[in-house]
Amino acid sequence: MIVEEQNLVTKNAMESLSQAQSSFATQKKKEALAIFSSMPMPKEKEEDWRYTKIDNFKIENFELNNNETKIFAAALSEYLIEKGVILTDINTALEKYPIAQQYLFKNTKIDKDKFVALGASHFTNGIFLYVPKNIELDEPIRVNFHFDEKSSIIHNIIIVEPNSKIDFIEEYSNKEISQEQLNACVTEVFANQNSKINFYHLNTWTKNVNNFTNIVGTIERDAAINWISGCFGGKLNRLRIDTIFDGQGSQCNNIGVFLGKGKEHIDFTTNMHHNTENTVNNVLVDGILKDESSSVYRGLIKIEKQAQKTNSYLANHILKLGDKTLANSIPSLKIEANDVKASHGATVGQIDEEHIFYLMSRGLSRESAERLIVEGFFEPVIQKIPSEELRERIRGLVKQ
Repeated sequence: MIVEEQNLVTKNAMESLSQAQSSFATQKKKEALAIFSSMPMPKEKEEDWRYTKIDNFKIENFELNNNETKIFAAALSEYLIEKGVILTDINTALEKYPIAQQYLFKNTKIDKDKFVALGASHFTNGIFLYVPKNIELDEPIRVNFHFDEKSSIIHNIIIVEPNSKIDFIEEYSNKEISQEQLNACVTEVFANQNSKINFYHLNTWTKNVNNFTNIVGTIERDAAINWISGCFGGKLNRLRIDTIFDGQGSQCNNIGVFLGKGKEHIDFTTNMHHNTENTVNNVLVDGILKDESSSVYRGLIKIEKQAQKTNSYLANHILKLGDKTLANSIPSLKIEANDVKASHGATVGQIDEEHIFYLMSRGLSRESAERLIVEGFFEPVIQKIPSEELRERIRGLVKQ
């Protein structure tokens, strides 16, 4: 039974998905295992891992072949089932549906990242969501992932066919144990022609979790993906979102928030790959660091030569509370085309002591003053989140 306080408010009943085994998945994982075994562990000196202390992380300390994840999903209505919407566990999907086999690892670069290869070679569970064309869902699809033991390794596939629109909400959590824990997740998202996906990702980890989540979305002609993500907790909490613009008129908004405390480390990456002309992107990631926490934000806008008329922007703002926090922001542009609009902005700053003094002079304690400033810092980005439910959820996590 999933922990109640970790749940999002749901209007649809939640049901547990099975953990069936798939012969098709077994063969694919065997192929990926050879790649995983041949790849060295990443080093902090590598660009993709700079400012994240990964050198001493021992992947062999975790139970890679004995991992288990509990998945709870919102039950589909009879109407959606009749229309052909599918929501099931990944193993069942790979046995029953050829389209699941067709899309597995379609946009996953297994040989580029050790933890992506880990997910491809060792996943035991995950979800498969398929939405046929011309379907507009009134209620969001909701999924909760929860694990109790040392490790969780999952793979998800989401396919939205032309002219369909969905909201998808996923939340990750765990039961704390005395040992370090590992979550490795790869999610592939496909927005086909003129479709729209609002994708909400929220993780709330306990202090011993090492999280490596990779999400990659492909956007076809006139389609859109809006990413809304929040990272809270974890010893090492790494979230990477890659967006691939493969169709003219494709669009993306990427809104992210994170909060580090204690000795937590947040590693947040957004990569935007513009491969065709007339695409639009806007990224805003804001974070706050408390105590002795640290973070790194990497934001890449890559525009290929043929991707003329691109309009792409990213911004990152980090507020530090205390001298022992450490924040790094690395925005970058790689532009091959000559008729584009592309820019970035980043700020890292300490909390203003004058603001603290002013609030304390009005009768607030320092703790209350800091809390008020933190809430005010996040509020502009929270206001951009389309879902009121998620806005309130994130406000609650910020206040903790």
